[in-house]
Amino acid sequence: MDDFHIIAEYINHSEAEMAKELLASNGIKSVIHSDDCGGIAGGQTFIRGVRLLVFSKDVEKAGKILNIKHDD
Repeated sequence: MDDFHIIAEYINHSEAEMAKELLASNGIKSVIHSDDCGGIAGGQTFIRGVRLLVFSKDVEKAGKILNIKHDD
């Protein structure tokens, strides 16, 4: 079973959703994770961020699509 890897972190859900849709249009499944009480405490995303996760096997391809460099 594959592991998830944080590919990017955004300050709001809108940015994360755009990146997620871009990945989906390129055949990469992703998941958005945030700790904002289901949107009730949206201000918490400035502190904790909105994370975009992909399967480990897709990290390199997703990074190229999103123009992100990863050292690992």
